[in-house]
Amino acid sequence: MIEQTENRLSVAEAQNICLRNNIPFYTYRLPGSREVVFGAQLSNDTRIFKGFEKHRGEKGFVITPFNHSSWSFPFFIKADLSFTDYLTDGEAIRNLQNTVFNTPERIFTKQDCEHFEYLDELRTMIDTLKREGMKKAVLSRTITIPCDSLRLSPAIFEQMKQYHHAFLFFAAIPGKCAWMGASPETFLKYDRNGFFTMSLAGTQPVATAKNPPEWGDKDIEEQQIVTDYIQDTLRHFFTRHLEIEGPITLQAGNVFHLCTFFRSDEQLPADQIDELVGQLHPTPAVCGLPKKRAMQIITEIEKRDRGYYAGFLGPLQASGAFDLFVNLRTMEVFDDALRLYVGGGITPLSDPETEWQETCQKADTLLNLIRQMNYGKITF
Repeated sequence: MIEQTENRLSVAEAQNICLRNNIPFYTYRLPGSREVVFGAQLSNDTRIFKGFEKHRGEKGFVITPFNHSSWSFPFFIKADLSFTDYLTDGEAIRNLQNTVFNTPERIFTKQDCEHFEYLDELRTMIDTLKREGMKKAVLSRTITIPCDSLRLSPAIFEQMKQYHHAFLFFAAIPGKCAWMGASPETFLKYDRNGFFTMSLAGTQPVATAKNPPEWGDKDIEEQQIVTDYIQDTLRHFFTRHLEIEGPITLQAGNVFHLCTFFRSDEQLPADQIDELVGQLHPTPAVCGLPKKRAMQIITEIEKRDRGYYAGFLGPLQASGAFDLFVNLRTMEVFDDALRLYVGGGITPLSDPETEWQETCQKADTLLNLIRQMNYGKITF
């Protein structure tokens, strides 16, 4: 239920105002937290994210694409207004309500693929990996649901709060991009205590898993590929201390993943943080290995622009601290539709039908929320 009194504005109502008035905004809840943070940029100038060194001292939200292109830029939403859970400043509420911008509509175009088409893409990718002796590449697909998305989105975000261990987010730059999701994967966290990241790969449904879950060779190999890459990258930056924990089994919605944690209490200057981010993104968890060739294969086989799917996003504090997450278990919000993005890591050991089923299981994390709202019959 959306709550609003004269001097009390809920996050859901603030989202509705911003969607209606075309105001850039972001909303998030960190894993394990109960606090929902809202921020809005009260100007309609598009701010390109230029790295952590350039934005030092600024508070806001970063959203970056999987792969920079002529139509997907890294953006920064500045926090001209921000609050946690409720806004109680009457003047700030009126200021938000009276801010209105004109921006072009974002109407979806069809890009979903059928079951048989995705199986063909999977077979092509598996054959390519075997032929070239590659370790891994990631294939993804979309599920588009025509609907009154601008009305439904704030309510869906409220429903996502049941995923306590995920990073919940809803960020929009009207006319440019709008994304909402419940990501299980930390990309990079930094504060005065140091750095934290993880390698997340391998998937099996909670409903059919043994207790404790047992992992097959394909999942173990896939997760180890990601772990090795992240570990090698981090050791170039953290020469004094790097703590590694795992792999362990981590639940994300209705699926389990294999996960390894990395921590360091070392500090880095801002220019080295930018360099570290550049080397980590995209990790083999969402791209593949070798990275450059995997990116080429994805472009050749998917034939769909990922946009901000599998990019990274999250809040940046004025202190320089940040919490960045991979844009997974996510949906793109158009004016007339919601588009879910799901994918999976493919290795030479992959089975096409099993990989298709994995994307269905991942999609259920968000599709179940929409079903709970009794929004028609959804098939995919």
